[in-house]
Amino acid sequence: MAPRPACFAHRGASGHAPENTLAAFKKAIDLGADWIELDVYAVEDRLVVMHDDTLDRTTNGRGAVMRQSINNIRSLDAGNGEKVPFLDEVLDLTCGRIKINIELKGPDTAIPVIRVIEARIAEPVCDYKDFLISSFDRKQLDTARKQCPALPLAPNIKRRPVHWKYITTAIRPAAIHIDMNLATRKLIRQIHSRGWPVHVFTANSLAEIERLVGMGVDGIFTNYPELIPGTKQHQ
Repeated sequence: MAPRPACFAHRGASGHAPENTLAAFKKAIDLGADWIELDVYAVEDRLVVMHDDTLDRTTNGRGAVMRQSINNIRSLDAGNGEKVPFLDEVLDLTCGRIKINIELKGPDTAIPVIRVIEARIAEPVCDYKDFLISSFDRKQLDTARKQCPALPLAPNIKRRPVHWKYITTAIRPAAIHIDMNLATRKLIRQIHSRGWPVHVFTANSLAEIERLVGMGVDGIFTNYPELIPGTKQHQ
């Protein structure tokens, strides 16, 4: 029997609580996820946890995230009375309880994120192996690799062609994250042959998850952690 894939709670257990909020991350822990996945933007001198580059979909605010003040962002309702959290607040909740995949979403987030992680490791509450930094932005991953060689990185891949030479030499990844629509047995074998785990985003039905499990993927991103074999409420 193949080992079960790791469960990545996508923006927390976002099928049960507002995405990228402390409530969603707490729910992911309660459901037995292995990882939480979250997205960050650097606004003023803080890292805020949010996926979109605008406020409109996930809060009661409007406009571009990068044009807001921290005070304005923190005054918003991110769903069910939840605030848009700072990365530090999420780490206060999760460090030592669950692993954390931080996606570098906004510009110039690599160095601030590394500083926050290194501060946690110095305490020490977490270790480098408890983190995974991912992004679609090659420049951000390049910056992260140069700034902190020990930090695990994972490129997000949504389309072909896949530039393996660049990924191998510049990023030196700990894993590869691929879109579910790209997931085939051939591609997964190709990635495995290079020695990298494969994590697939984002599967939210049993049929999708069973298909990916059958392909031998190493991790699955989902809004519903309980659907992944081995989590506390999986049936």
